[in-house]
Amino acid sequence: MQNVRLLAALAPLLLLAGSSPPANDEPQAVVVTNFPDTQQITGTVAIERPLPTTRLVTVKALVTPGGPSNVADLTDGGALDGTGFAFATLSLAVEVQGSLAGPGKVGAMLVPDQSDILAALRSYGVVQFPLAVEAPVAPSAAGIHQSESKAVRLGFPKYRVFFYNTSPRTSEVTLYVYLANS
Repeated sequence: MQNVRLLAALAPLLLLAGSSPPANDEPQAVVVTNFPDTQQITGTVAIERPLPTTRLVTVKALVTPGGPSNVADLTDGGALDGTGFAFATLSLAVEVQGSLAGPGKVGAMLVPDQSDILAALRSYGVVQFPLAVEAPVAPSAAGIHQSESKAVRLGFPKYRVFFYNTSPRTSEVTLYVYLANS
């Protein structure tokens, strides 16, 4: 019986959800219905600004040569807060300083910012639950390279960003993280 009442109460909202938005950009009246048996709401209900559904975060670093397997070689890019977002698209831009004689890879790893996971990384060199993106680098006139964009599902609210560079030259690296909810 309670499910029938709930469906009856939600029916007008479901009908409105499928309708097209009003033609003008004027504010529209909104009705909030309180269901005290299900969820007690008291006080004022207000949204000061629209909730963000996406956000672009940019992390830049100067990355010296060093592989991903040696923790001492990783360049720490700082913290990334993805709280409230479920997905991210990772894109890596690389500008190699000087000329390269051969190919290499420059990458970024997002490691969950959890004390036990970071302790395993620092103490034993074990990278747990990484989200990674990598850009191949090779000799070129401009020295500019990029990764393919990589869509990932976030499993933790906060991450630490670590960079590596298997080429023999220092590189200026920019990680673009596009956070989204769908």
